[in-house]
Amino acid sequence: MSIKKKYDGIIFDLDGTLLNTLGIYTHIMNELMKKNNFPTHTLKNYREFIGNGTKNLIVQSIPTKDRDEKLIEDLLSEFRLMYENLYTQHSEVYVGILEILEELKSTGIKLALLSNKFHDLTCKCASHFFPNIKFDHIIGQSDVHKKPDPKGILDISHSLKISLDRLVLIGDTEVDLVTAKNAGIDSIAITWGFRNEEKLMPLSPNYLVRSSNDLKQLLLDQYLVL
Repeated sequence: MSIKKKYDGIIFDLDGTLLNTLGIYTHIMNELMKKNNFPTHTLKNYREFIGNGTKNLIVQSIPTKDRDEKLIEDLLSEFRLMYENLYTQHSEVYVGILEILEELKSTGIKLALLSNKFHDLTCKCASHFFPNIKFDHIIGQSDVHKKPDPKGILDISHSLKISLDRLVLIGDTEVDLVTAKNAGIDSIAITWGFRNEEKLMPLSPNYLVRSSNDLKQLLLDQYLVL
């Protein structure tokens, strides 16, 4: 792929892109499964379940015959409470990501977060795990924002005063790439998160990278950003 286009703003997904949260999701969900006498799941299972919001994660985790709406909402509330108490545990920033964010900020490019994690938890994670990175805009899941709806990207574009053709979204799941496509912006797929290359390539991302070093080269060494 020819790397000639430059961007004024980069929108990052959080879970599976900047932050490895597979451990905390597995821990909390299996605690909830055991509490309700449901089968637990492996890290590999949860890797596939994650990506389309917490409610979908819960739906995928419980047996089909038990997918009662009230139960799902109760589990969602319990999950949120547990995550609020444990969000600093069982999670870590992927290797090389902090350095990339710091270098990007030094260029003056705008950085945004767009996550399907609850908005307040997205903000808490950003503050805790990236204390020295000031994101220019943060949007987590709410009643009005949920990927793959493009509204989050459109609101970021408006807030940062950056046209859509000067924005790029970086994410690790099909939902991220579809969100970018729905908003009409470019996308960069990464393969160290919750999906592999085989899952991502059919969605035709503009770029695909397999390591944080590759991402650094693409964004900084290849001058994708100003």
